[in-house]
Amino acid sequence: MTAIIRFTFIFFAVLLQACGGGSSGSKDPVAISSSPASSAAATVSSTANFSSFSSSSSVASSMPADFPVGVVDALPVLKITTAGSAPILSKETYVNGNFELTGVGMAPVDGALEIRGRGNSTWSWVKKPYRLKLANSTEMLGMPASKHWVLLANYADKTLMRNDIAFMLSRHLGLEYTVRNQYVEVTLNGAYQGVYQLVEHIRVGKDRVNIPELKVADTDAEKITGGYLMEVDFRMHKDYCQTAFWESFCVNGVNMDREAAFCVDSTHGMNPFCIDTPETLLEANWSAQREYINKYITDTEAALFGNNFTDPQLGYAAYIDVDSAVNYFLINELFKNPDGAVASFYLYKKRNGKLFFGPIWDFDLAFGNAGYDDVDKTYGWHIRPAPWFDRLFQDPAFKAKVKARWNSAKADGKLDYVFQYAEARAAWLDKQQKKNYLLWSVTDFADWIIHGSHGGTGSYEAEVKEMIRWQRERYKWIDTELNK
Repeated sequence: MTAIIRFTFIFFAVLLQACGGGSSGSKDPVAISSSPASSAAATVSSTANFSSFSSSSSVASSMPADFPVGVVDALPVLKITTAGSAPILSKETYVNGNFELTGVGMAPVDGALEIRGRGNSTWSWVKKPYRLKLANSTEMLGMPASKHWVLLANYADKTLMRNDIAFMLSRHLGLEYTVRNQYVEVTLNGAYQGVYQLVEHIRVGKDRVNIPELKVADTDAEKITGGYLMEVDFRMHKDYCQTAFWESFCVNGVNMDREAAFCVDSTHGMNPFCIDTPETLLEANWSAQREYINKYITDTEAALFGNNFTDPQLGYAAYIDVDSAVNYFLINELFKNPDGAVASFYLYKKRNGKLFFGPIWDFDLAFGNAGYDDVDKTYGWHIRPAPWFDRLFQDPAFKAKVKARWNSAKADGKLDYVFQYAEARAAWLDKQQKKNYLLWSVTDFADWIIHGSHGGTGSYEAEVKEMIRWQRERYKWIDTELNK
């Protein structure tokens, strides 16, 4: 694997709720609405000056009702206190503590939790991302109750909203599940930490990836077929640790994360398909489920790369939900997500169903925000050359589906949402980003990111304008290519 592949990262844009700092999420993209709890938790000024972030296609009156409105004066505050004010130093070891979530017009929520670090390169930056495990399943800012949450720091994304925009578009394009999220102000042991996104952790559950949770006894012909949640990640390649000496999970050249997971290696150039759920597939009494999902992925590749791959009954369409693959491709290609199809690439297998692409994740380095692997260029395919997508595009029917889906979203105005939403969210965050950047630098970037062709802009407003400019050029290039 090349060094470029090892350092792949993503970006994409998300939908949040008006006056709510986030989105409630929905399987039905038309049904997205601001929840009363989250709407009340943020204090919002009734008017906002959009001129700083305006562009020729921006028409505020045409924005969907669930877009942010005005300028947020105060975000919900998530106060985290660790036992004995212990520092959080590890991605592997949880620290015990407590939390309190407060906001204007909402009843305070509190309880015990465990907290640890998370992320890959993001954990090495000064503003840390975190993984939360609550003692009790808890509803957070209108998002369905769960014990499992993520705090995204968005340190490399100086606009603070690339992930936000990506999630928005995912919902409007109709992916079955997109993580819900809300903006919050975080304090840790009494110290202000800045603006974060409180986000649902991707996992199997009724209100998340809604597939059956397999049990060890589920071995009959029907139950064994699902559900399975998996992730493609280059870091799980069996040879990754031969050279990635800097990774904490690489010990004497051995990939300890890979040793602890059940992964299916591709025979056609994709990175490993590693099963997140069930987590216990390596245990001896899960052998039947292990053999089933291994065979399903192997059979999927055989159908995709076989001579009859275009046949609806014999080819890839018998194994893959094609519409989900189309939507996943368009989102990741539009934003030229560095990680698209190589890392943080989630898929799930339904019971008696096919392999679905999604949910999407990890877009902080998309939108031209990184300068390696040509992801800063507004031209050129990035996701399409990945082995599975390269093969899919050899089928005229798949190419036609991609073109039709793009033009449908364009005609419905959903692709314009990206620019309208970015401008509205930038205005909404204006007061909060100023407070955030009193603590953190708006010009600090890791050297290896290179921060795109513009090399950094020096201010929040300039970062937003550059992101929108880049994305408009990217949009035009894809539109031209797909409609040749």
